[in-house]
Amino acid sequence: MTSRKIIIISVLILGAILGGAYWYFSNRVAGPPGIGEKFPGESRTSTGKPKPAVTAEEDIDTTPVFTPGSGATLPRLYELHKLPVAGAGFIETKNKKNVTTGIAARYIERGLGYVFETSLSTLASSRIVNETRPRISEALWGNNSKSVVIRSIDEKDGNMIKTQILNIGAPIISFAKSTTTETTQSSFLKTEVIFLPNSIPFAATSEDSADKLFYLENNSDGSVGSVSTFKNSGVSKIFTSSFTEWLPQFVNERLVTINTKPSAKVAGHLFFVDTKTKSVTKILGNINGLTTQTSRDGKFVLYSETKSGRPELSVHDIAKNTPRSLSLQTLPEKCAWGRKNLSLVYCAVPQAMPSADYPDKWYQGIVSFSDDVWEINTTTLISRKIMSPKELGVSTLDIINPTLSSDDGYLLFVNKVSGTPWVYRITEAIPVKAVTSVSTATTTKTVVPPSAVTPDMKKLR
Repeated sequence: MTSRKIIIISVLILGAILGGAYWYFSNRVAGPPGIGEKFPGESRTSTGKPKPAVTAEEDIDTTPVFTPGSGATLPRLYELHKLPVAGAGFIETKNKKNVTTGIAARYIERGLGYVFETSLSTLASSRIVNETRPRISEALWGNNSKSVVIRSIDEKDGNMIKTQILNIGAPIISFAKSTTTETTQSSFLKTEVIFLPNSIPFAATSEDSADKLFYLENNSDGSVGSVSTFKNSGVSKIFTSSFTEWLPQFVNERLVTINTKPSAKVAGHLFFVDTKTKSVTKILGNINGLTTQTSRDGKFVLYSETKSGRPELSVHDIAKNTPRSLSLQTLPEKCAWGRKNLSLVYCAVPQAMPSADYPDKWYQGIVSFSDDVWEINTTTLISRKIMSPKELGVSTLDIINPTLSSDDGYLLFVNKVSGTPWVYRITEAIPVKAVTSVSTATTTKTVVPPSAVTPDMKKLR
């Protein structure tokens, strides 16, 4: 074989390896924390490959094309990025009177770890951090998205979970141009990396934009929960337990909730932890498949219970210690509590839901949904469907990690199937279908169309 042929073959092999590596890094998609998975939120087969998602239906994506800066009307529903991301959050700028003057979305790619920002007033995007951090499995934004907790598996170190804090600072000048197709970025932002202990199973960032995060550590005696800043300073241990399977939510500076890791056939429990007094209070218990989402003021808990193979959504009034059914079938982790109107909650509700072990099968990627978005008033129990993706030219969305902007005007989320970030503009939304409530002397129940509760299941592919 001539030297020229050897060079050509070597170049082809190298190209195939690099191309395969880019595809692999860019397409690792994970969902919420799963049952018995190798990493919280990452569904895998025994070979280590991500499990294929089973979609509720097979459609051609007809998402309308929009070009930022073209002068066209901004779409209400928009895919912010075409590659999978590890997480997304809002960053808001305020004037001296503490009035919000601008809202943007920040997100970090799974594959190479680049950080992007999209202005929601123009939908123009730019790469703001150009440093490579490959194979990020989870990213938790906090501190008004000036900080992000990034988590990954180090396969060279026994599949150990590595957790770091990335603090994003002021601009620096760079002559390198971004390769993003959206805009050309001539400067990038400084970053500071803070290392957290290895093998943290779960973490949560404060949802009131405070400079706080909570993380769990497991040891031979059980688990320990600590609060720290994004500089990892002022670390305070506020929770200890002999049990190690916990899912946290950092509701506000004063409240962390601890939920037992859910499974359809296991009774779950929810506890409130006061970050100041370190007191622990049991709120809910003995509920199969229990998953929860607590309102920002800590007065209500949205929760689901697995009944007849489906998750039934309810709201629990903490002060009155009373549960009320919302007559919707979905999971609380597909919901986001209002920030301006604390009694409102926005939920992704599957159009069709097969009978299965929930949340297990959905966490593991065995079942996937096609969601609509509903607005629920937890005081009046009036619900209305405000968005159906198909009516906006989008085939299907399986919504995870939803979060609201401070004015309740934007809903930011990730599509579980593709791993890409999306935004829906709620402001001035015209409801697709409104639902009124019917009250009795003892209970209040929302009347929901049958299709939203027990729809016929379309054939799974």
